[in-house]
Amino acid sequence: MRKLFIAAFIVIGTFALTACSSTQNNTATKTEESSETNAETSDEDKDEAAKKSKLKKPNYVHGEDGYYCIYDEMPEFNPVMQKWGTCWLYAGSASMRTAYFKQTGEYITIDPIELLDIIYGGGADKEEGFVIKSGADGREVGGWQWIVTETLSRGFNGLTLDSSMDIDINDTDKIKEVVRTRGAVVAEIPDTGDGKKGVHGGCFTMNDTETKEFDHDVTIVGYDDHFPKEYFNEEAERDGAWLTYNSNYKSDKPYYISYCTPIGYAISHTVSDQYTDVLSYDAGNEMDRTISTGDATKTANVFHKAGKLAAVGTYNVEKEQDIKIEIYDAAFNNVIYSQDAVLDFKGYHTIVLDEVLDVTDYAVVITYSKGAPVEGETLENDSGYYRTISENGQSYVYIDGWKDLTDDDIKDVLKIDFEPNNCCIKALYK
Repeated sequence: MRKLFIAAFIVIGTFALTACSSTQNNTATKTEESSETNAETSDEDKDEAAKKSKLKKPNYVHGEDGYYCIYDEMPEFNPVMQKWGTCWLYAGSASMRTAYFKQTGEYITIDPIELLDIIYGGGADKEEGFVIKSGADGREVGGWQWIVTETLSRGFNGLTLDSSMDIDINDTDKIKEVVRTRGAVVAEIPDTGDGKKGVHGGCFTMNDTETKEFDHDVTIVGYDDHFPKEYFNEEAERDGAWLTYNSNYKSDKPYYISYCTPIGYAISHTVSDQYTDVLSYDAGNEMDRTISTGDATKTANVFHKAGKLAAVGTYNVEKEQDIKIEIYDAAFNNVIYSQDAVLDFKGYHTIVLDEVLDVTDYAVVITYSKGAPVEGETLENDSGYYRTISENGQSYVYIDGWKDLTDDDIKDVLKIDFEPNNCCIKALYK
């Protein structure tokens, strides 16, 4: 349930921040005392009593087919309750931790409250990124998963968020595949009223097909295709449930959400400890901003730091597109390295280079087949800003030669109605 109303940013499209209550909503279906049914009880009452008796079964045992749960692989996963309105950070942290376990077989600690400080820290005078206005409480203003991506892909506490996959919310099979192979998936759900939530066999359940506002993030840790539809407080139209970690509830068992309950978005994060530095000029890729110069669009960031370049990061706003990565000298005179790649999902990608390069002053050039991502312009709402700045000599687009994205005529040349600011290209060092 929202603790604070949050105005949406509106610039061509709309996004809303997810906030949620920090206390458990005690909506468990109460167990009624059993009593003998007298002779005058109607058939309808008997049917209702039988249904309630069925719901009081102490344990539900899932079948072997159509079932999966990350908890079975990660017995030491700790499903802690959230503090304040930070469900989005607890959910994002759980996705990253499970993904790291999938990749390495090892547990990792990612404190959601530390993430809050990293994302919103710096005060109202922070030059770029996500800025909370004076008087607003960062613990309660909420957030969403792309704030996590856009901030933590620049590195945090010795880690780097190296991918965020935006999954079609209607593609149940894809969500299941991602949970099995990559790790837990963050899903945005309604924070419903009492009638939609219940308890079965010691597990919290929810089925809500009516609430239209999505304002709470949970983490899908598994699924059960055969979880009976009548086990929900409000019977579902079909069997099946997502098994989720819900930071509003302290329970070692998954929180069951009916497949019939719609979700607002589904995002999978992965995290790496293989990089020492991330060079980046952009604050993110809010509103999926892109620029295009025709059939293919070539953009570049120029960096100045000695080290070993191991990977390149960028965004993709399409379902799939081909790119070419080239490393030039800083003056764009000589190509040092070239590699083709495929961005095979919508979201943020890190492309590992086939060889580690010794670099100092250089340009990372990416040619996109379907549009090049840029950070766009500053956005504002009642609580804060997505604030962007750019400087001459950082980001370029190729239009019969290299053109700086800070040039006064850039909007006219690109035929766009917004300030592009920096290119969304990152350089990751070993």
